[in-house]
Amino acid sequence: MNLKKSRNIKMASLVVVVVAALLSVVVAVAPNFGPNFKPTQADNMNGEYVFSTTPGGKEGLFPKAYKDYPGGVEMYEVYTPAIKTLYSQVWWSPLAPADLPDELVKKYAGKKAVFVGWEIDQVQKTAQGDISVPISASYNHHYGNQLIGAKAKFKKITFDGPEDPRIAELTKLSGHGMVPWDQPHYIVEREDGTMSLGDNQDHIIITSGNGGEYRKTYHGFAPGYGIVVDSPTQLQVTPMQIDTWNRDAMNITGDLPPKFVAGPLPRASEAPAGAEYSGLLECPMTTRLVKQVDGKYLIQKTDTCSSPILTFQECYHAAASSFSGTHNFVNTTGTDSSRPAGCSVSTDPSSPLTINTFFNKANTSTVKCASGSKTLSGFTSSVIDMGVSIMDTTATITLKGPSNVWFGVGFGAQAMLDAPWTIIVDGYGNVSEYKLGNHLAGNQLKPSLTVTSNTVAQGVRTVVVSRPTQGSGPDYYSFNTSAQDASIPVINAVGSGPAYAYHKDKDPSTIVLLPTSEQGACVCPQAPEPFGLATGSLVYHATSQEGDTGEGSVGFRKQKCPVYPQTILNEQRNPTCDIRYYQGGQWACHHMWSLLDADQEIPWPNQTLTFYHKYRFYVQPYNETYHTPVNYGRDTELLIGSPWEYDVPKCGPGVPGCSMENGTWIHTITGSVVGHHNFVSLNFHCHAPTCLSMEVFVCPEGVSTLECNETIGKPMCRQEPVYGGAGNPATKGTRFDETGYIAIPDCFWGDSEFGLEAPPNVTGLALYMVKRCNATYAHYGEMAGGQPFVY
Repeated sequence: MNLKKSRNIKMASLVVVVVAALLSVVVAVAPNFGPNFKPTQADNMNGEYVFSTTPGGKEGLFPKAYKDYPGGVEMYEVYTPAIKTLYSQVWWSPLAPADLPDELVKKYAGKKAVFVGWEIDQVQKTAQGDISVPISASYNHHYGNQLIGAKAKFKKITFDGPEDPRIAELTKLSGHGMVPWDQPHYIVEREDGTMSLGDNQDHIIITSGNGGEYRKTYHGFAPGYGIVVDSPTQLQVTPMQIDTWNRDAMNITGDLPPKFVAGPLPRASEAPAGAEYSGLLECPMTTRLVKQVDGKYLIQKTDTCSSPILTFQECYHAAASSFSGTHNFVNTTGTDSSRPAGCSVSTDPSSPLTINTFFNKANTSTVKCASGSKTLSGFTSSVIDMGVSIMDTTATITLKGPSNVWFGVGFGAQAMLDAPWTIIVDGYGNVSEYKLGNHLAGNQLKPSLTVTSNTVAQGVRTVVVSRPTQGSGPDYYSFNTSAQDASIPVINAVGSGPAYAYHKDKDPSTIVLLPTSEQGACVCPQAPEPFGLATGSLVYHATSQEGDTGEGSVGFRKQKCPVYPQTILNEQRNPTCDIRYYQGGQWACHHMWSLLDADQEIPWPNQTLTFYHKYRFYVQPYNETYHTPVNYGRDTELLIGSPWEYDVPKCGPGVPGCSMENGTWIHTITGSVVGHHNFVSLNFHCHAPTCLSMEVFVCPEGVSTLECNETIGKPMCRQEPVYGGAGNPATKGTRFDETGYIAIPDCFWGDSEFGLEAPPNVTGLALYMVKRCNATYAHYGEMAGGQPFVY
């Protein structure tokens, strides 16, 4: 009897959907796997697991241990290469491939092995044996993993840059929609040299339950189903781990997990005082990061910004990129309703090359740019030093250049072609005014300047002149203090001799007139993109601290959040969708980046945490009449994030997606996709400490993703994470019972003997997801996606 046909139930209509919800009457009969098959009698490595029961399923019939699978299973263990981190550091780099055990490789050489399941732990190797590393000490944010057989090979590559076309292909295999392009990667090549995408029996993706839940979430399938690999040889894992271990307060070598004690946290951490989790695991943006948003900025000294800058990381970079020449920047963040919202800049005449940048977290402030400022001042250093100070109707101009040759500056221009009003100081100290021509000396003008001082010291001439802000006529520049734009384009040059003649060196530059009071001029985005369409990057700036080895950048693309109805995040204006709003999450977590602020020392620099991922695989010989091969359903991932992550806001009245339920604020997002294939298992990937539930509904044939919802659709799978410390029998009293951390009970489909519904064929049907989180506090980088295995 071919069980595949009995399982292949097509959900072609709502009636068929209901029929598919009935239990399969087929009873799987396990074959005899032969005399060389050696079934294990070992208990599960990680103990009992939790499961979700589908609407038509029956609880308690699924095997509790892999050794109880019909026909038995063989057991093989393998360790990855070492992962090494200091406190606050992120590990997100591919590990070298690990050879599968020789016994497994030799036994299945030229044969197909069925991986019916596997378990994973993170362990330290000691003389006394393996010691499990608590998830509260090293948080697994996610991972990707893949198996290959003898007809494929891993190839280590380095990308040529962020535009390397191979990145797009590798992104399809990425567990979280992003490939760190500056890290080496392992691609898989077939025998013909082409790149494999992990959808064949020589190379297959086995990613599931890949986050903080990964040790106590079941990685397997109903009996009769499994991952089939032809002549298996190697495993390759790309983990993302965050070191949250307080070395002084947490002993991580005991049989039971220690009480969690937070280490130092950056200012942007959203974890409340006394939290049972580390704020680092949510990847808050720190002051080690600079946010570079593509586009230009305007230094504005009237009105308010139409679209204020929203984060200090963008503010500091925007201010620095808006000034030409050499300046010193003093950056400060605060909450001050007397200053403009967002980003503002001011200066101090006593230190003219110093720019004071202030990011105001009081985003509701209505104070106008440069409000109440009586004096405007700007200074820049280019070929010469030059500055302008304006008080009332008088402009004071300061020029510094070599004392033995002529130098000059033209205002309101970026080239001689602009024919600007120009001040020339010759090598004898004479000051004159010209209207320049196109690469011509131009015409000398009647004097409008009063020379206040003209001094020479150590070969540098300093000339201070003044004149009314309003020019004497059309050939003279007028300083417009009421203009919105605070910048003055200038050209400056020096000659090779004392007499005014052809220049030796020249350069365009800009003088930006800034208030000398705290009510600074605003730094405003110029022609800002609509929400969700801005691009740019986060750039890491390493400190001189011991152990700070982070480097590189992470790029943001347009439409990071898919359009509705795949997700409602754009409609909720979730910060994860737009780099300008982004405040934390996996884009702020890159390999070896420290998640502390730049002024925070990385503690315990000599106490490296070294550990390994340990895999235990359960295997049966492939039998075509019994086993149904499954693959990771990459084309039917139930992604309603960006594609995975999103921010959970601190809820309150009027916050999109928020509702009060039984005295607790709940945040909800939804989305719809079109399904493919027959589902065999489904894991909803999410994170502690906010995840409450995720549910999927399947709608009848003919219902679009725009129309599908929980009313029209039928429940297919609902998962509610099991939290450590809650007394669940599967975790209570074990080393995995970590308060505040989760295990996710997957949904399975298979045979009625195991209490399961038949695998539903959802091809072409709209699937509607609902994700709910506890929003008492805000959280960065929560996940919302379903990971199905299908056939």
